[in-house]
Amino acid sequence: MPLQHSPPPPAQKEQTPKTPLFDAPQPGGLHTSLSSSEPSLNQNIDSLTNNASPVITFRNVKRKRLEEDEENRLSTFMSDLKELFREFKQQQEERCAKLCSTVDQIRDTVDLMADKFNDLTARVEVLETERKEILSYTHKLEEKLEHFEQNSRSTCIEIRNVPVAKSETKTSLMKTVIDTGNLINTQIQSHEIKDIFRIQTKDPAKKTIIVDFTTVLRKEDFLEKFRKHNRDRFKLTTEHLKFSGPAKPIFVSENLIARKKRLYFLARDAALSNNYKSCWIKNGKIFMREKEGFKHFEIKSEADLSVITKSA
Repeated sequence: MPLQHSPPPPAQKEQTPKTPLFDAPQPGGLHTSLSSSEPSLNQNIDSLTNNASPVITFRNVKRKRLEEDEENRLSTFMSDLKELFREFKQQQEERCAKLCSTVDQIRDTVDLMADKFNDLTARVEVLETERKEILSYTHKLEEKLEHFEQNSRSTCIEIRNVPVAKSETKTSLMKTVIDTGNLINTQIQSHEIKDIFRIQTKDPAKKTIIVDFTTVLRKEDFLEKFRKHNRDRFKLTTEHLKFSGPAKPIFVSENLIARKKRLYFLARDAALSNNYKSCWIKNGKIFMREKEGFKHFEIKSEADLSVITKSA
């Protein structure tokens, strides 16, 4: 019986032993192993140093080039920045110059306008002074005109609330005045009446009668007797003068100009509101008295009435 034998193991390739970088320590021989490894270590370091030196040189060159490029770019940037600043400064100087020129023009214009304003102010002051003088002069002229007009009525009286009769004439009006004089105890002669007529009023049926006496004394006597009669006896009415219809009071007063009539109306209202004793008219002038025994004073304008109202 044949015997089977296992095939022989393949032949092992001879391997070149690798020299270790460091020798393995041998038991009991530590110092021997370290001393034997030093030549290898130094040799390897020198080998690494010699092999790396070209790489280090290449990097230094590249870094220098990069640094030079950075310096060039920085220099270019700084140059551009300086140029921008120079242009900006030039633009600002030009703008500043224009602005200064404009300001100078405005200043000149303002100075011119100020001079014109001062001239206008001086002219306005002169005109205002002239206006006040003109107003003062006009006021004096108005006062003189009113004085002359009032003097032209110094002999005239008004009789109000007398009904208008049919086919009325100056003769019938004169008879009414003479009858009124008889009632108040003063005898009126026809030759003492220079003129008599009616004037237009709000009520056409009761137009005011204007009686123009020949003298101021006769006018004053008629007014005084009428006031005394109304105060001491009884108030005169249309019934006493034989007029038909309901009895209505008759009013007699001086014939005043329009401004004096308004002032007299306001004066009576102010006297009533401020508890003044009396307010009356004499010779075209308006007088007021606060209480009996007090001195009377004249009302010349509405300003006098405002003083009375404030002091009350």
